[in-house]
Amino acid sequence: MSRANANELLDTRGFFCPTPLILVSRRLKRLPPGAKVKVLSDDKGFANDIQDWARATGNRLLRLEERQGCFEAILERGTGFKGQNLWEKISFLALGVKLHIFKILVSLLPFKKPNYLLTFISVPEGLKADEWLKEKGITDYVLLPVPREIYPHCGVVIGTKTKEVAEDIYKLLKSHKFAVEDLHLVDRRKTYPKIELPSEHDRG
Repeated sequence: MSRANANELLDTRGFFCPTPLILVSRRLKRLPPGAKVKVLSDDKGFANDIQDWARATGNRLLRLEERQGCFEAILERGTGFKGQNLWEKISFLALGVKLHIFKILVSLLPFKKPNYLLTFISVPEGLKADEWLKEKGITDYVLLPVPREIYPHCGVVIGTKTKEVAEDIYKLLKSHKFAVEDLHLVDRRKTYPKIELPSEHDRG
């Protein structure tokens, strides 16, 4: 298959930031590494957004063109972000160590264990949301590494004890244009089923 060909088509026309990236992230996570998706978008900020997102997630942007106000991108599913230079690799490793240490500490404190997990389209987006929430004085959650059962590569999640708090955080972040992806239930079998979020994405 040539670089220009795609396995699937994802039409995000009519959606605006950050929804196109959320839809792209969801679709690629369902595909094996190497699979390609053609994405259509008429969001004016899509060109910059998709380039930044691909770099931050370890996915490959093979082609990006604009035709009559519509962007056409070909993306290839990668194997997760690992850093493109020495500093990024060190920072990436340090973040992973920090999050996994915190995960161990949370596991030792039953009252801290979350029952619901909010995922993000990328590690930078999750860290940015965490910093913003703390600035707003919102602390009734924990920041943890994404479970491998949800996503086998690097990622961060926000964990909460109750569904109500998770939904409140989701709605707050969404209203401020943060790219929150999905809500998962923490179950005993570690299948982490998705839960429908309130006010799901609307077309503009």
